[in-house]
Order: sequence, then structure tokens, then C-alpha cells
Amino acid sequence: MSPAYSPARTTRATILIVDDEANNRYALSQVLAELEETVVEAASGEDALRFLLREECAVILLDANMPGLDGYTTAELIRRRERSRHIPIIFVSAIDRDDEHIARAYAMGAVDYVFKPVDPVILRSKVTVLVDLYRKSAEVERKAALERFLQEENLRIRQEKLEAERQLRQVEERQTAIVRSLPIALYSADVDGGFSGPRFISDVIADLVGFTPNEFLNDPHLWVDRIHPDDRGRVLNEVASIPVLGGMSTEYRWLCADGSHRWFLDRAVLIRHEGRPFEIFGSCLDVTDRRRVEQQLIQSQKMEAVGQLTGGIAHDFNNMLTVVIGNLDSLARALKGTGRNFDRAQMALTGALSCAELTRRMLAFARRQPLQPSAVNLGEVSRNITKLLGRTLGERIVIDVLVQEDLWNVLADPAQVESSLINLAVNARDAMPEGGTLTIEARNVGRDERDADLPEGEFVLLCVTDTGAGMTPEVLERALEPFFTTKRMGHGTGLGLSMVYGFVKQSGGHVKIISTPGHGTSVRIYLPRTDAAPSAGAVAGEDLSLSGRDRTILLVEDDAGVRAVTAAMLKELQFNVIEADNGARALDIVDRESDIDLLFTDIVMPGGMNGFELGRLARERRPELPVLYATGYSGSYAAPEKGADMLAKPYREADLRSKLRGLLPSCAGA
Repeated sequence: MSPAYSPARTTRATILIVDDEANNRYALSQVLAELEETVVEAASGEDALRFLLREECAVILLDANMPGLDGYTTAELIRRRERSRHIPIIFVSAIDRDDEHIARAYAMGAVDYVFKPVDPVILRSKVTVLVDLYRKSAEVERKAALERFLQEENLRIRQEKLEAERQLRQVEERQTAIVRSLPIALYSADVDGGFSGPRFISDVIADLVGFTPNEFLNDPHLWVDRIHPDDRGRVLNEVASIPVLGGMSTEYRWLCADGSHRWFLDRAVLIRHEGRPFEIFGSCLDVTDRRRVEQQLIQSQKMEAVGQLTGGIAHDFNNMLTVVIGNLDSLARALKGTGRNFDRAQMALTGALSCAELTRRMLAFARRQPLQPSAVNLGEVSRNITKLLGRTLGERIVIDVLVQEDLWNVLADPAQVESSLINLAVNARDAMPEGGTLTIEARNVGRDERDADLPEGEFVLLCVTDTGAGMTPEVLERALEPFFTTKRMGHGTGLGLSMVYGFVKQSGGHVKIISTPGHGTSVRIYLPRTDAAPSAGAVAGEDLSLSGRDRTILLVEDDAGVRAVTAAMLKELQFNVIEADNGARALDIVDRESDIDLLFTDIVMPGGMNGFELGRLARERRPELPVLYATGYSGSYAAPEKGADMLAKPYREADLRSKLRGLLPSCAGA
């Protein structure tokens, strides 16, 4: 019940007798006793007023003459109070019988005026009438209160109903919005029919696969027929087991209306009716993006694992190749002009250099090759390479070069840029056996046309596009994997694209391949912009001779074979050579010897001090001392300064001579 409503009272009505004489109060109480109502006595006007502050009564019998507050003043005060002003008052007086007193009594709100001694019957009759009137008034008020209560309750219930309906609509709208925003479709189907002939399928299916719910309802076999053939048998077996297992959860590929395959996570549960299998209720969630991310993660982990393996063997393998190539190079020079023996030495050298190139490519895709980045203009590189590609690509290939005016320079290793461009051109040729067009494009990429995967900064795009056969989605997905190739056995190592990918990533760039079967392939390379200008190359006809007479080189190499071959090369160039097999001994020599002109050190060495640390400590002692670093793999070491001079193993005598000419210019042409 609401606090605003109280049921009809069943208690007696209260009659208040106010008189200063106890005998009078007693006499009146006896007269009214037959009414079986509650009679309350008050000895003064003050007591009567205090009682009326707490209680309610049906009628008041008030003595006109009392000490203190007389009856007239008490009546006036009762009428002033909101709580008591409606209570009927009967004046009782023994002496005030004149009209003036009677008029005053009525003026104070009296409903009657009786004289003592009172007639019991008349008094009881008057009081009974007033009590009945009180009861009827109370009943009217009760009914009015009940009516108000019922109206308020009805209004409250209607408001609560409207609020519940509003909240329900909000929940339904929210749930509908959530379901529509998610790549998920709900469906129900017969237990016996499986995916054939669904009873219901939600509207979201149209956004996921391109077919409307009505198309599925009208064609019972649409869903099953478009499951990927490699997944169909497995999925149907799992559907058939739902009545036994009570549900299923499986992933499979599905051919959408646009011809693409998307991955779906299908979860279904069995609904029973009276204990028997009745219906399948399920949901299809598009997990294509999740699968793509998982594949990218697997690919990244695979390349990282192969990269670690490559780095682990590269150092020792390149040391061995340095010994082999260095000795064969020296032997070939000694046997030049001797005929058959020279040819054999030259063939062996060519084979060793091929091994070195294979190792270099493996390090390239693993992003662990030593780079010598500098400012490069991709437009000039593209034009120069095009001049060399004519014979390589053949007459059936038309080469088109598009270079934007005011092309930015990029920061990259020039040799790796040229190698990457040649690799992409050869791949494009192989994709166009009947001939076609090879387009090489170089243009600036502003911040407003960036690829989503590009890091922050400005880039130059080098795009190589062919009109060949293109790649299927399966081949495109694996195109950058090391050793993956679609060429027949003996034609390609599978390292071309992966080498390009590794070099570009190591240079802070990005590679993207766009290919469609029958419409060719476009390989897009993004390299970071630089404000530096390209350095001038060697001048044609420049004297490249070198003499190390009266110059001393400190050679630091832990591999005895490599150290011996390198020392022999340096001695052929007339250098004095001091050898050390680790950083600590080399540092002692730097402290002891004052006539060292250059420090030539390997990077990866045992003993707790690598080549970069040795170079830093040596330069602290002799700031002007040139340092040349040699490495077969130094992926886990940071160079002490930007632009440190490095020579990649395996190196030949010509490579070493070229580096020494730059570091010891006074030896050039001596």
C-alpha cells in the first residue's frame, strides 16, 4: 500500500470533554458512556490544546467558564489551527445564558450551546449526530484518498510500463546495432538437414558473403556448395556429429559472391525438445582478418627463425669463404696466362663467389647484412639499370621508365638498390615468357597518400610492374618467403623477393605486392626520403693503384686462416702488418706502437671485446686513427658511430684496396 492511502478505521471515535470541574467531567462522561465511544477528559484549555496537537477527535464539549483560558479563548485557538479547525464544538455553560454569551460562542465557531444541567438524551442525540457526521466525512475522505491512490498507482504502473518498454526498445536497438556491427551471422537449421535448408539466417549475412537471407532460404544447397572443397568433407562430418556431441566449433573457407574466399568460425549448439534433438542454432563469425594476422605472425616468426639460423652460420661460413676466395684470387692472379690451370682456378673462384652471393642474399632477407646507406636518386638508378637490362630481358620485353620531376633522394645502400631492381626485373621477365611490358616508376609519396603500413615520414616509391601471368592468392601469400619459388628445379633460389624485402625493411622502408591472375604483378618499394645529395662516383679512368710502402696496419682477426689471407693481401700491397687475434692484445699494441696508420679489425671476436668496442677504445687513445671493420655477420652489435667504414666478408683484394684508398688517401697512386 502507498503511504498516501490508509484503510477505513475500525476504532472508536474520540469525544473530548473540557471542564475545570471534575464532577462536571464525570457527569458528562457518564451521559456519553452509552455511545460506546472513547471519551477523553481535559481539566483546562491548555490541556485540551496539548491533546489536540497529538490526537484527532470527533466532537469537543467545552465549558464556557474556566480559570486561565476560558472556553471562548480556547475555541478561538482551536479554530486557528489547521489540524483542529474542522472539529465541531458544543459549548456547555451553567451561568452564561444571555444572548451576548451565546452569540460570542457561535462567533468562536461553536455548533451548539447547551446549559447545565444538561438533558442526557438531548446531549447524547446531538453528540451522536456529530459523531455520525464525523464518520461519514471520514468515509468520504477515505474514498477520495482511495480514488487518488488508485489513480496514482495506475499512473505509476503506466509510467513504469512505458519506461520498461522504452528500456526494452533501447536494449533491442543496442543489441541490433552491436550484432550488425560485428562480422557475425546467426542461423538455425533442422537437425537432419544440417546446413541444407536453414530455417532462419540473420540479415548480417549479406554484408559478410554478398548473398541475402532469402537466397539461402530459396537455395537449400547454397551454403554447402560454396564451402571450400578442401574443407567441405571435414565440415560436413562435424555437422553430422552434432546430435551426438551436442554442438560443434570449426573454421573453414567459404566462397563469397565477389569470388574471394573468407574464413569463418562456425559454432553451433543442439536444441532439444522433450528430450529429442530438435534444431541446430549457430553463429558464423568472420575470422579472415584474424587468420591473416596469425599468418603474418607465423611468417614473421619463420623469417626470424631462419634469420637467426642464417646469422649463426654466416660468420663462420663467410670466414671460410674469405680464406677460399682470398687464396683463389691470389692463385688466379699468379696463374694468369698459364692456360688450363688458370681456367680451373678461375672456375673455382667463380663457384666460391656464387656461394658468397648466396650467403649475402640470405643475410639480406634476414635483415642482417651490413649496409652502407647513402643518398640515392631512384630515378637515376632506374635509368642506368635500364641501359643494362636490354640484353638480359630480351627483345620481347618493352621497358618503360616513368620518373617524376624533382624526385626526392632516398637513404639506402646504392648497391642493394641496384641489386633489388635487377632482381625484380628478372622476376618480371620470367612472368612474361611470351613478352610484355615492364614499367619502372619512381615518384614521391606525400603524407596524404601513404600506404597504411608505412611508418611515419616521407617516402619515394619505386614500382616495378609487369603484364605477365600474375599470382594466385595462395602464391601471393607466400611470395616473400625465403626459398619459395614457382620456377622449375634449377631455375631460381627463391631468395630474390625475400632479399628485396629484407633490404627494404632494414632500410626503414616498406614492400607491397599487388597481383591478380591474368593481370600482372606490381611490386612497390617505399624507401625513406633524405635531404642529402648523392655523392659523386669514381671518375672514369681514375688511377686505382695503391701502395702501402712505409705504412703500418694493425690487423685484428680471431680466425687464423682469415688473418693469414688478409695479411698476405696487405703485404702484396707493400703494407707493414702487425697481427693480433683478439681485442685486448690489439689494444696493448695500440698503446705500445706509435706508428700504426690504420686499424683493420673483425667485429665478432671472442674474449669479451668486439671490434666496435676495440675501435672506440683505440679512437679514444688516437682520435685521428682510421678504423676499418670487417664482418661476416654483425646483427647483434651496434656501430660506435654513424657511417662507420665496413668491409663485408668474404672480400677480395680489389675490395680491400678500394676501402684502403678511401681511408689512406696518401697511399693512392704511390
